[in-house]
Formats: sequence, structure tokens, C-alpha cells
Amino acid sequence: MVDLKEEIGKRVRQARLGKGLTQADICGDESELTVRQLTRIENGHTLLTIPKALFLASKLGVGVQELVDVEAISLPKRYLELKNRLTKTHTYGDPERIKELEGFLDEIYEHYYDGLPEEEQLLVEVVQAQLDVFTSRDYQYGLTLLEEYFQQILKKSHYSYNDLLIINLYFFCCALGLEDKSHMEQLASRVMEDIDYSDLERVYATERILVTLLINAEPEDYLTYTAVLRDIIERTNNFQHKPVVYAFEAKYYLLVKKDKEKAKALYDKAILFANMLNDEALAEEFIRESEKDLKN
Repeated sequence: MVDLKEEIGKRVRQARLGKGLTQADICGDESELTVRQLTRIENGHTLLTIPKALFLASKLGVGVQELVDVEAISLPKRYLELKNRLTKTHTYGDPERIKELEGFLDEIYEHYYDGLPEEEQLLVEVVQAQLDVFTSRDYQYGLTLLEEYFQQILKKSHYSYNDLLIINLYFFCCALGLEDKSHMEQLASRVMEDIDYSDLERVYATERILVTLLINAEPEDYLTYTAVLRDIIERTNNFQHKPVVYAFEAKYYLLVKKDKEKAKALYDKAILFANMLNDEALAEEFIRESEKDLKN
């Protein structure tokens, strides 16, 4: 895999120099590719991904096959299994689930990380950072990634899967005390306007963002985000986040409308749906929240 990275990097560098272009000429405003990322590709430190190969081929005026043998780039099945578990599992603070995710990350770093394309490495790093932020309750663990990638994301009009993960990391850090919340409203609006229902992975990442936004939101704004979640659930028939919708709607009716009876009914639905999804940790969390909220 190292030889493949080095060979691709050499081809990219030769093609760029052959056109008389600098790295800055290729990267432009760096919304698609930063100079640092291109340097790592050319030096053989990271494996070129298909989207970046297409971007570079376009900029260099060459065919993709001149830069990379697309068929030579494949991801191990076990890595894909671990990635799926990492990106689909909610811990809800459950120690066993957190331990399980940490085990998945350890396995990826030990056996697969060094041979992954850059975008897959970034995905792993973002998941690791978010888990570290969550378990420590310290947003500092997310700052390195935000400092490197966040400004690039702000320049984009369309978000990749990794962009959505980093945006979610930003929102989560904001929930834990990050002072610079100036981009929250803009990013939240753009994420909700840019839902691509043809890409279920990106839709799922958007759902996670909406859940994080609910954590940040004022009670009077809860229904803004639950309405979008409801629409996604209706379109995709993926009910994993339906208990969360009911729980935040319960909080809205309790805190904003002062309707304790309606709030209790919605909390009961949240607990029922969590149990229907066989998510005992989530059901127990909502039982604790409902008891705490409704006792006053």
C-alpha cells in the first residue's frame, strides 16, 4: 500500500510540474483541496481518494487513469464493518457502548489506518475526536481537527460526508463550551437546506447533526429541528431517531407550553419507541429524564 501511495504521489507531482503549475495554482481557494493535503499526496504520505483524483485530473487536464489505477484502491471488508459500526452506533453515555467503540477504533488504528485513503483516515480521526470530547466533556479534544478543516468547510456550497462529521463535531464542541459559536446558525441552515435523499449515508450524518443541534438549541426552537427529523424519518423509514424526536417534543411542551400532560404522553412514546427498537440504554435514559423533568 505504501508503494501505491508513493507511485500515485509521484504521478500527481510530475503531471503538475509538467503543466508548470504550483500547488497553490491547483488548490485555488482550497475549498476542494488544501495545499497541505496536496503536499501529503505528492509526498506519498496519504492515498489519493476518487473525489480528489477527479478534482486533480480536471485541474491538470489529464485522465484519472494517468494519476491512479482506480481498481487498485479497495478498502478491507473488516474495516468497512468497523466503520459502519462506528458511524451508526449511538452511545447515549452507556459505558459498554463507549468501550465497544474504543475497541473498534483500536482495531482500525492497529490494522488498517496507515493503509487507508486520506478521507477514510479523516473519518476515523473525527469519530475518535468526537468520542474523546464526549467522554471527557472537554471540547479541547476537537480543536485540532476544527483548526485544520473548519475554514475549508465554510467555503463550500455542498458538504461531503466528512464535512458533515466535522460540522457535527463543531456543534458538539459548542454544546460543551466552545466560545466561537458565530457559525452555528449559518451552518445549521445550510445543512438543513442541503439534505440529499439519494445518499443515505449523508442523510444519516445529517440526522446526527440535528440531534446535536437539539442539544444546543433553546427549548422554543426544538420543534424547528424535530420537524426536519420527522421529515427525514418519513422519507427514509429509518426510525432510530424517532424516540429522540418524541423526547425533545416532550421538553418543548413542558418548558414552553407548560403542558405537563402532553409532555408526559410524548415521553411515554419516546420510551415505548426506544424499547421497540431494542435500545434499552436509550429507554433508561428517557425514563430518568422524564422522571426528573416531570417531578417539578
